[in-house]
Amino acid sequence: MLSLNMVRYTLSKPERLNSLKAIERLFKEGQSLAKYPVRLVWLESAEAPAQEFPVQVMFSVSKKRFSRAVDRNRLKRLLRESYRLNKPGLYVSLPHGKTYHLALIYSGTEILDLAFIQKSLIQAFEKWLRELTKESSLTETGSVT
Repeated sequence: MLSLNMVRYTLSKPERLNSLKAIERLFKEGQSLAKYPVRLVWLESAEAPAQEFPVQVMFSVSKKRFSRAVDRNRLKRLLRESYRLNKPGLYVSLPHGKTYHLALIYSGTEILDLAFIQKSLIQAFEKWLRELTKESSLTETGSVT
């Protein structure tokens, strides 16, 4: 797995989710939450031993909301940068031994600045981690319905 001292502020190719099967499964079976302007969709990965990173992530911006490719690319770049800067803290907080597929979707209607996107992404991560701890405590007690 990944040790704490190996975590760097990078976003390498193996950290990106690009398998069509995995993306289909993520949107079909995954859970989601929203913290404006970011929507986060996640699913625990089935191929846990094969992944070298605890999270594989993809970024998406709606073509319907932003018809100009320049705007979509800028927003994806801002999402990637926000994720890249907050990734080490996320990795430390995740349950050990589990891997996840994650989609970060920009759901806003206007182009916001990096600071606002970063703040909402951090809040979305905190909300997600609370959901994960709630799920793990339910499965440990065996009271999942």
